[in-house]
Amino acid sequence: MRVVSTQVISAEVNKLFRTSAYILPEKVKTHLAEALGREKSAQGKMVLDTLIKNHQMAQNTTVPLCQDTGLGQVIIELGQGVSLSGEGLFEAVNAGLTKAYGEGYLRKSTCHPLGRQNRGDNSPVSLETIIVPGDAVKIIVLAKGGGCDNKSKLTNLPPTASRETIVKTISSIALEAGPDACPPYFVGVSLGGSFESAPRLARRALVDIFEDPPMDDEENALAQEVLSTINASGLGPMGLGGQITALGLRLKLYPCHLASLPIAVNLNCHSLRTSRITL
Repeated sequence: MRVVSTQVISAEVNKLFRTSAYILPEKVKTHLAEALGREKSAQGKMVLDTLIKNHQMAQNTTVPLCQDTGLGQVIIELGQGVSLSGEGLFEAVNAGLTKAYGEGYLRKSTCHPLGRQNRGDNSPVSLETIIVPGDAVKIIVLAKGGGCDNKSKLTNLPPTASRETIVKTISSIALEAGPDACPPYFVGVSLGGSFESAPRLARRALVDIFEDPPMDDEENALAQEVLSTINASGLGPMGLGGQITALGLRLKLYPCHLASLPIAVNLNCHSLRTSRITL
């Protein structure tokens, strides 16, 4: 049995959130650069060029990529061969989050749902813990802005829905978001599951958009169909017109009840602020 201190996990959560606020993953940068080469609209090119300059400046000056530094979401894959020592896991992860937003001078955005009083520390963290084989601890963080989170959606289709209806439903959710969610988007999609599990699966598709293993052939074919439909809309970067409305899309198929067909679409703006580490 391997012993891992929750204080170590807390410290890593702190580092990951602070890094994500200033530095985009390399594959996100690559997708933005490739999108600039493919975009034909002059306004679209201008927006993409500005976004690329923004991420370069953020990294060079340690100024956040966006004034909305997001709500903190954490996924932990906890090996069943790991014994945790120290304070509770949630408390440790939450402490790592609040320390990152305090010491990193990141905007705190959590507030009371009715009175709207700001909590002042960006707590509480949204934590999902998954028990997996082995003796490692994988930590994945996502700083999710309010604009794209507002436009993410869970819906249910009749189980008899056609492929055309499925593609139209997913792409419509992305396109109805318009400029409010700051396109070009990254999109995580879950088709199947349940009312409870579909949003979690869509979030995992989003944070794993560039990770292995890749989508299987059936998932990839449907994902490319949806992505092509979104980009054929002409909405373009920041809704100003163009060919690049979505930078990437990962889709997860999952078994569902024979009377149901849940669809969850998790939208993220061009600044996909996610990072991970395995302890």
